[in-house]
Amino acid sequence: MDASLHPKRIPIAIITFILILPSLLVFASRIYTSLVLAQAHSRGVYLSAEQAMMALINQSYRDLSRIDILYAGPNSFDRSQAHVWYVTAEVRAGSRAGGFPMGDNGCDAPGSYFLQTREGWVHVPEGAFPDFIGFWMSVFGEAGPGQSNPSTDWAPTQPARFCQST
Repeated sequence: MDASLHPKRIPIAIITFILILPSLLVFASRIYTSLVLAQAHSRGVYLSAEQAMMALINQSYRDLSRIDILYAGPNSFDRSQAHVWYVTAEVRAGSRAGGFPMGDNGCDAPGSYFLQTREGWVHVPEGAFPDFIGFWMSVFGEAGPGQSNPSTDWAPTQPARFCQST
C-alpha cells in the first residue's frame, strides 16, 4: 500500500485543508478588495456619493442639459453597510459618450454604486461586486463612517417611471 494514501493520513489532510481554506479565502478577499479600491481611487475620490455620480455622468454624456439625482443612499434595506451607497439619476443630454444615442425623450436613468473609504467616496461598478467589497472594507478597517440616512431620498412626487416627458 502506498504510504501517502494511508487511511490515517486522509483525516489529517482533510483537517489541514479545512483549517487553511478560511485563511486562503480571507487572503484572497483582502487582495481583491485592495485591488478594486486602488483602481477606484485612481479614477477619483469625492466628498459625497452625489459628487461622484455627477463626475461619472459628466464623463459618460455629452451636451448635458439637465441632471436630477433621484436617490442617493445606502444600498441595504437595513442600512447595515452605511458606506455602500447606490445613486440613481435622471440625465437629459444630447448623447452618451462615444456618440451613442440617448433613450426615449433624450433621457437616461443611470444608477451606480459608490463606496465611502476613509479618504472619501469612490465609484465601484456593479460587476466588481460592491456589496462584497463593502463587507470586506468593514472587516479590514477601510470603510469610511458612512451615513445610514439617504441624502436624496426617493420622493413620493417622483414619477413611477423614469424619463417621462417634461
